[in-house]
Amino acid sequence: MKKVLFASLAALLVLSSCSALKGTSSNANSVASAASAVASATSNDGMAAGRALNALYKQYKADGKYDYTNLNNALNTIQLLQSCQNLKSNAKNSSYWKNFAAGLVLGSNNLVTDQLSGVVTNSLNNLVSNVDTQKLQSAGQNATDAINTAKQTASSISNILSLFK
Repeated sequence: MKKVLFASLAALLVLSSCSALKGTSSNANSVASAASAVASATSNDGMAAGRALNALYKQYKADGKYDYTNLNNALNTIQLLQSCQNLKSNAKNSSYWKNFAAGLVLGSNNLVTDQLSGVVTNSLNNLVSNVDTQKLQSAGQNATDAINTAKQTASSISNILSLFK
């Protein structure tokens, strides 16, 4: 996700510098296109989080609880945390949060409603703020690490999933 954001910003720089040679109206279009790409990446983060939440909720309903020992739950928890990790670095960026929340609604197939999207996004930000997301980036992530992370976040995730009853 960071790669997408950095690629979008790199594209913005390239487009801006190339457009500067052609004139200012072209530059404005390039900046708007790059901003749209960043918004799309943000929405994609929200959509990935929504899909993970939806999968977690389905299992939560089937089991009657959040079972962090279930490998699918652990993997969906990792996906959720990875897709939310940019929330903490964009805590004051209202555009980021708005686009993330919109993606969250779409990705969850409306499990997260527009009315709940702010509460859920805030809850996810609180959750991810208490997790070492650098561990999630390592290539050596294994099932034990996934289950340990799921166990660490079990209470918070259960609270989020209970919002959808």
